[in-house]
This record gives sequence, structure tokens and C-alpha cells, in this order.
Amino acid sequence: MKENNKKILYIALTLCVIGFLLTIFDFLALHDIHNEYVSTRILKSLNISLSGDLPDWTSTKGEWGVVRVSYLFRFVFFVFCIIVLYKLAARLKNKVRD
Repeated sequence: MKENNKKILYIALTLCVIGFLLTIFDFLALHDIHNEYVSTRILKSLNISLSGDLPDWTSTKGEWGVVRVSYLFRFVFFVFCIIVLYKLAARLKNKVRD
């Protein structure tokens, strides 16, 4: 196997592991958001008023950050996969012709 192909393989495997871990963190973050997220907009729509402001933890900013990072990573990862698969398919097509 060529050295360049080995590097691409290791990069792809590493990105797959990172993507898998981020998927687990996504699940955990979305579970927390489902259980803890409260906004004044939601409370107003339900005609619920509070005597004070909501605690900061109810906005689940950290969890939303995890979800954003995970989706950004996945977008970059899928673009990477499309490019790599396209190039590998072109190489295979050229080898078949030869």
C-alpha cells in the first residue's frame, strides 16, 4: 500500500472514531436539553409567569455548544469523505483501464 494511501486511511479512521464519540456526546447533550431546557418564550406561550429570571443552567448553553461542534465536525467529515471517495473511485477507474 502506498504511503499516501496509508495516511488517508489513518486520517479517515481517526475521523470516524472522533465522529462516533461526538455522536455519543450529541445524544447526552440532547438528552440534557430535553430534560433541562426552558426559555421565557416557551413559558410565555404557556401563559406561565415567574417572579424572577430563569437560572442560567436552564438555557443549556454548554449542551448546545456540543451539538454545534458535532454538526460542524460531521459536515467537514462528510465533505472529506466525498472528496476522498471520488478520488479513490477515479484511481480505481484508471487502474481498470490500464
